[in-house]
Amino acid sequence: MFKKILVTFIFSLFLFSCGSTDIQVTENSLIDVDNTNFAFKVPSNWEIIKDKENILPKAKSWNIELAATSTNLVSWFANNLLILSDDLNKLTTSKDYSILNNIWAETDYLDYKKIWVNNITFADKEEWLVYEFEARYNLDTPKLRFLQTAHICNKTKGYFITIALPSSMTDTSKYQELLATFACK
Repeated sequence: MFKKILVTFIFSLFLFSCGSTDIQVTENSLIDVDNTNFAFKVPSNWEIIKDKENILPKAKSWNIELAATSTNLVSWFANNLLILSDDLNKLTTSKDYSILNNIWAETDYLDYKKIWVNNITFADKEEWLVYEFEARYNLDTPKLRFLQTAHICNKTKGYFITIALPSSMTDTSKYQELLATFACK
């Protein structure tokens, strides 16, 4: 269920917009996202999808907290970002939540190939794992590069964060820096 929603959302962004393969992660190039539960920054040249309830498919067990896409055109692809949230039924850490979500990715994507996994710290000093992998949604979609992580806020809310990039992208360090701007309020 979650996979189908995520696939539909990201695939639709790929079909209808195109993205830049370069961002600047500096104080002047990022803007704050307005959210009552978390702080996050996106590149100033990315568009935040404000009408996400009418544009994106509704997730049954996840809430779409943030969807953003690059406004720059490169080979019919949009770098994009999706933050989903879920109310948790049991206590876990951001690191463990990241591991569980990556196990899901390994089994549900086609041609899954893990590139690396890194320990990093979010802006609120919470330790996390970020996974970089290449995969395809189905036989009809191209192979893409993904950065995925998760963060637990107030021990009761899980946030699943995904950035999708073209498979030709080899240096994702700026996107890792972007993920690290996430912090619970």
